[in-house]
Amino acid sequence: MQFETVNDILFSDTLLPDIFISDIMPNLPSDAVKVYLYCVFLSKYRKEARPEDLAAKLGMSVESINTAFTMLEKEGLIVRTPDMISVLDLKEREVSRLYRKKTSSDAFEAVSRTSMNIRRSQCVDSINKMFFQGLMAPSWYTSIDHWFETFRFDEDVMVALFKYCYDRNALNAKYIEKVGATWSSRGITSHWELEKYMELIEKVSELGRQIATRLRLNRKLTSYEERYLETWVNEYGFGMDIIDLALEKTTGKTNPNFRYIHGVLKGWYSDGLRTKEQILAAAQTAAAKDRKMPGEAVPRRSDFMQRSYDDSFFSKLDNVSVKGKDKGNGPD
Repeated sequence: MQFETVNDILFSDTLLPDIFISDIMPNLPSDAVKVYLYCVFLSKYRKEARPEDLAAKLGMSVESINTAFTMLEKEGLIVRTPDMISVLDLKEREVSRLYRKKTSSDAFEAVSRTSMNIRRSQCVDSINKMFFQGLMAPSWYTSIDHWFETFRFDEDVMVALFKYCYDRNALNAKYIEKVGATWSSRGITSHWELEKYMELIEKVSELGRQIATRLRLNRKLTSYEERYLETWVNEYGFGMDIIDLALEKTTGKTNPNFRYIHGVLKGWYSDGLRTKEQILAAAQTAAAKDRKMPGEAVPRRSDFMQRSYDDSFFSKLDNVSVKGKDKGNGPD
C-alpha cells in the first residue's frame, strides 16, 4: 500500500534554508542565485531539464547557465555530473562543519579554559547582536573561533575588527579575515596596541592627503605608497615639515614618485639628520663646499714652482749649440 500527498503547484512551497540567505546569497551573483533557486525547485519534483531548457525558462544564455553551475559547485551548493545535478543539503553540511567529536577531556584543561570560554561567548554574543541583529549564521561562529586561534586577538579587539569592517560596509568573511591578518602582522593583540596603530593610520592618512595635494595627485594613495608613509612617520619619526623639504626636490621632475622621495628621506635619516634645522644646515655646508671646489680644481700657472739658472748653465747650452753646427758642416 502506498501513501502519497497530491499537491497542486499553486499551493505548494519550496523550502530554502536561512543559512543560504544569510551566509551564501550575499556573495553570489544574481544569475547564480536564480539558477540555484530553480535547481532547488526542480530537484523537489525530480524534474529533468537541460541547460538549454533552463536558459529559455530563466531568460539567460546557455553560457551563463554553465557559468552559474560552476559557481554553485565551487560554493558547495551542488554536485554536477554529466547526467545529473544534485542539490546538497546545506543544513547537513553546516552541522558536519561545526560538529567536532571529542570523547574525553581532562579536568585541568576544562578549568583553564572556563574563564576564556565565558569571555569569548560574551564577545560572540555581542557581535551577533551589534552587527547581525541576533541572526548570525552558524558559519560565522566557526570563522570567529578560527580567527581567535589564528590572530590571538583579545575579545575587545575582535569586536573592534567587526566594527571596523561594518563601518566600511564590508561585513563579509573574506574582508574581515584580510583586515585581521593585517592587524596581526603588525603585532596587534590588545586594545592598547590597536589604539596606537589606529593613531598611526590616522596620521598617515592625513599626511597622505597633504602630500597628494602638494603633488597634485587626483587619486588616493596606493597601499605601496602608504607603506612609504608609515616608514617615514613610524620608523624615521619625520613630520610634514621634513617631508616638505623632500617634496621640494621633486620640483621640475616630470613624474615625481614616492621611491625618489623615499630615497631622499632615507639618505637624511642615514646621515643622522632628524630635524628641519639639521637638514638645512647640512645643505648649506654642502653648498659652501661646492662653491670652493671649482677654484681649486684647475691649477693656475702662477702656482707652479719656478727654477732659477746660473751663468754656467747657459754657457753649457752655447757649447752644445756650437758642436752641433760643426758636425753639420760638409761639402756643398
